[in-house]
This record gives sequence, C-alpha cells and structure tokens, in this order.
Amino acid sequence: MKENEKLFGKMSSHLAEYDYLTGLPNRRGLYEFYDILESKDSIHAMFIDIDNFKRVNDIYGRSMGDELLICIAKLIEENVSGFTSRIGGDEFVALIDGNMTEDELKSTAETLLRQMENIDFRKDILSNVSLSIGIVTRQRVSTMLDDILHKCDSAMYEAKYDGKNRYVFFRENDKKVQRNRNMEIEMDDALKNGEFIAYLQPKVNMISTKLTGAEALSRWNHPDDGIRTPGVYISLFEKNGFISKLDMYMFEEVCRIKKSWKGKKYEHIPVSVNMSRLHLYNKKFPDMLVEIADRYSIDHSELEIEITESVFVKDSEELIRNVKMLKDRHFIVSIDDFGSGFSALNLLKDLPVDIIKIDQEFLNSSGDDDRGKKVLRNVINMCKDLKLDVVTEGIETEEQRDFIVRCGCQIAQGYFYSKPLPVDEFDKFANEYITNDDTSYVFRLNGNVKSDDGKLEADTKCFSELKFDTGIFKESKALVFPGGPKEEQVIELPHEILSSDSFMVSMWIYPTEEHSWRCALYVKYETGFFGMIPIAWEGHSSFRIRDSKEVDGWYDISGCKLQVNEWSHYVVSYNAKTETAYAYINGQLVGSMKNVPGNRYAKRIVLGGDVFQPSFIGKICEVTFYNEIRDHDFVSELHQSYVTRDDFIGFEIGIDK
Repeated sequence: MKENEKLFGKMSSHLAEYDYLTGLPNRRGLYEFYDILESKDSIHAMFIDIDNFKRVNDIYGRSMGDELLICIAKLIEENVSGFTSRIGGDEFVALIDGNMTEDELKSTAETLLRQMENIDFRKDILSNVSLSIGIVTRQRVSTMLDDILHKCDSAMYEAKYDGKNRYVFFRENDKKVQRNRNMEIEMDDALKNGEFIAYLQPKVNMISTKLTGAEALSRWNHPDDGIRTPGVYISLFEKNGFISKLDMYMFEEVCRIKKSWKGKKYEHIPVSVNMSRLHLYNKKFPDMLVEIADRYSIDHSELEIEITESVFVKDSEELIRNVKMLKDRHFIVSIDDFGSGFSALNLLKDLPVDIIKIDQEFLNSSGDDDRGKKVLRNVINMCKDLKLDVVTEGIETEEQRDFIVRCGCQIAQGYFYSKPLPVDEFDKFANEYITNDDTSYVFRLNGNVKSDDGKLEADTKCFSELKFDTGIFKESKALVFPGGPKEEQVIELPHEILSSDSFMVSMWIYPTEEHSWRCALYVKYETGFFGMIPIAWEGHSSFRIRDSKEVDGWYDISGCKLQVNEWSHYVVSYNAKTETAYAYINGQLVGSMKNVPGNRYAKRIVLGGDVFQPSFIGKICEVTFYNEIRDHDFVSELHQSYVTRDDFIGFEIGIDK
C-alpha cells in the first residue's frame, strides 16, 4: 500500500542493528526503528513463533535449526509488508502500517501458515513444525512498544494453546485478557497477604503402599473466587516473571510446614518444590535456598528442587553448573516432566540429578502399544543403571500402576493414591500411609509364619505340614524344613516386602544335612534372582546374584560354609547405588563384590528352596528384610543384640543333636 510505503520507507535509510544469522534487524534494531516513528502514527504488530522448534535443535542439531531459521526469516520478509525482525530464538516480530485492513492482515497470516508448508526445506522436519501468530491492531506509536509486544505475545500464546499452526487477534475486551490483567494487578498483594497456599500431593511406594515423599503445589485462595488452581495463573506468571517470587515463597512455605512436622513420624520425608528456569541463571540462587532452609533448621537433603525438562533446551552448560551448585549444598535435584521433550535424554550423562519424574503424557502414550511399553521400560532401566531414582507422575488406574511397576518403577504420585491435599488433610493421609519404621519386615517363624505386626502371612500351600522345633532363644521356636524336590516343602512370602533396589536380609539358619546348593532363600526378579545358599561348594556358602540380561551374569559372594547342626547368623546385603554386594556370618564380613548389576521388582520370595535344586533341610528363624542398605557396624550390632540376650541358647553345644 502507498501509505505503508510512505510510513515504512524510512526502513531503507534506517541503520538498524542486525541479526547475524538471518540478516533481519534484531531486538535492538526493532526498538530503534520504533523510536523514529512519529507518535501520531498507528501500527499493527504481528508476533510469530515457530512451533516445536526446540525439537529440531534436539533431534537434528543446532546447525539444522539455524538453516530452518534462515528459511523462515526469508518467508516472513517476502510475505509481510512491513518492518520484520528476529527478536531472539525462534521469535519474529513484524510492524505493519496501521492503515492495512484487518482482512489484509488475515490474508497475510494465512499466507504465512500456508507457505510455511511449502518452503524449500526437508519435509521430514517441516512435518513437525508450524507457526503460531499473534496480532494486535491499530496501536498508537505513542504507546510503549513493550506494551504492544505484550499484547501480541499474549495472542500468540493463545494460538499455541488453541492447537498451534494458527493466528489469533488480540481483543481488548477479551475475558481472558481482562482476567490476566486483573491477576497482574492483584498478584503482589496476594503474595503479601498469604493468599497463595501449599497443597501437598503424596508420593507413594507402589509395592509397599508406604508414603515416601510429597510434591508441593501452589493454590491461590482468592477472596472472591475461592481456590484457583495453577492452570489459571502459572502461564501468566511465567510470562511476566512473577513466577520467581512465587517459587521462593512456596519454598519458604515448605520449610515452614516441615518445621511444623517436628516430632511426627513423617517429619523427615522429602518434599519437592518446582523452580522455574529464571532462578537457574542466578548464581546466588543456591545460597538463597540455603539461607531459607537454615532459617527453619531444615536438612537440605529433605528438600527436593524440581526442574522441568524443557529448561535444559538452551544454555545447558550454565544450567548444569547451577545444578551442581545445588548438589554441592546437598539439595535433592529432580528433572520434572521427563519425556515431554527430547532434551534431557541427551543430558542425563552430564546432569548431576538424583531423580527422574516420568511425565504423565509419556506414560499415557507409552501404554498404548507394545513398542511404547518397551521404550518406557528401557528409559526406566537406563535411569536405574545411571543410579537415578524414578518417580512416575499421573498414576490414575490400577492398570497403570501394575504396568509401571512391571517396568521397574516403584514410586508414583497421582489420583490413584491421592489428589493434592491441603496440609491438614495431608497429615491424615501421612498418618495412615507411613509407620515409624516402614523399611523392614520381620518373620520370626516362632510357632507361626506371620510377620511380626500380624499383617502379612506366608503362603504354605507347598508345605505338607508345618512343624516347629527349638529356636535360638529358650522359649522360642524355629520352622523345620524337611527337604524335598524343588519347590516342595517351601513357604512363599509376600513379594511386596522387598520394595527397594537396595536391601539387606538377615536370618538364623541351622542346616541338619550337608547338601550342596540348596537355597535357604530365593528371590525371583523380572530379569534375574538372588539366593542365600548356606552350603554351596566344598567349604563355602554363597550369596548368588543372577543377572539374566547377561549370558555370563553370575555373581557369587562367597564365605565359609555354614556348619551342619549349628546355628549361624547369615546376612546378605546389596547396595544398588554402588553395585556392591556383601555377605556376613555371625556379625563378621566374610565376602564382598563390586560391579554387581542389580535386579528390580521382586516377583517371588521363597523360603527353604528354589526352582533349580531340591529343598533345604534344616531350621530357619528370625528372618528380617530391610528395604535399605545397612552398614557393617549395624550388622555387628544386630548380631550382638541376639547373642547377648540372657535367653540366647543358639551357640550351646549339643542342644539340637
């Protein structure tokens, strides 16, 4: 148009600062150009963003991403009549003469969307990208450019939320826009007045159904509207930067809540707090967290910092450096929404994080077919091999729970267990789902096959008749195993008693015949097993671990054999983090082995035999399973706690002969 040419004819003589890659004016060039326009003039502004551009960089590399930016810059320059600029990343802004009609603006936007599919570029990449366009019309040049950009940026994000590959006009009377404006007016006072409150969503061990932690999620308790969920305000706060204040407020709220738990049996469970990427560019951020945590006397290892996977798309080196600073200060660090993008998979080798949280969408999409299930299973196994804990988000059904447990993940959060709860309701949940010591299960076998608390009982269908004889204490008994063919004359314990990758098992064993390779305890996993064999080969006992994923995956932690017609205290343990296995006899370390691959998800726990050899002959009592690693001193003290009892008779000669 002639008017457009008249207004924007200044472009040819305007010495803007240019983007080195596309040749378009950059952000500074845009602002300099806007400053030379006459205040009485009117303009339209168009904000153009490339949908899914980060995937191009992640999958095909930055050089391919740069080539795509050049092509799209050319597309915009050739089809938009106005001042076009690249203001950063995958974002472009065009200023257009205000005399252009709205129909002409629509035509321009539609042309961009249509021609985007036909640019001279790799079709496999183009099939995954598109444009989202926000347009604001008839803005006086006397208006601050930041305000104009904020309006068309809001419209662009609305286009993204509506499904991408489309354009949206900003409307002054739009209800959403008005609501956002009201929230921006209210948000600072709301923070000061304590209107933002913490809800806690439990994290639960799916095998043992014990509470293992919680995630803090904000809610806005508005005086007029009541409880507002994060979906109403988080995206706005992320755009205007208020999210930084809210994050720090929530972190302090969590510290205050944890301090109020002092003396409660769940006081030490870790609580996670989401943090936006803005903090990770601030070198003082880790020390700011330290100052708040120390003010409330909260152990840093009980505070988890959740960082969304998409944060690591750009400037990964700086972000990794800041994550390491958090780790140096002993905070737990997790990657949230893992599987929602493609960036963190490549960074796992460099990121010093502790926990990976599987995104709900990743779970939902992977559960639809066999291929997706294999992908999810292998992602979980890879994380485990890297010594990372895994939490699955969004568990809503029993089928999802069973599937994800079979994949090797044990910790979950989701509506199947609980929605996010106010603190008082979380307290009730915690009291029901946690005990003072939820890491061990004891089966004394003292006249029955029930656990110490009476809640669990062994399956005895493979036993002809239960018989008990003298145990290690004067008035105690032990279960007699008469021996038999494989898988006969054995009892099967509930598999959920072993719910951790790291474990320790303690028992007292009394072999009455010397038969090689008869298991006292056999635990079957998805991809292997372990066995406690009191008499393996000549002169040796064996804590045998089998990794079925390897042909030669046999690992024997050997010690001296257990003596026939004598009681021995046999303890084995496995540290999944260090891949180290240990064997103890009568409180003394008798064998250890490093670089032993771990197994996950116990499917069967058999006492008195296995699926390979005839069953064990002798007596067993005081069987304890610990769902965590214990050190050498603990084993020694445990042994002493037995033998120093006044009624201990386990080492008296001839008592059972």
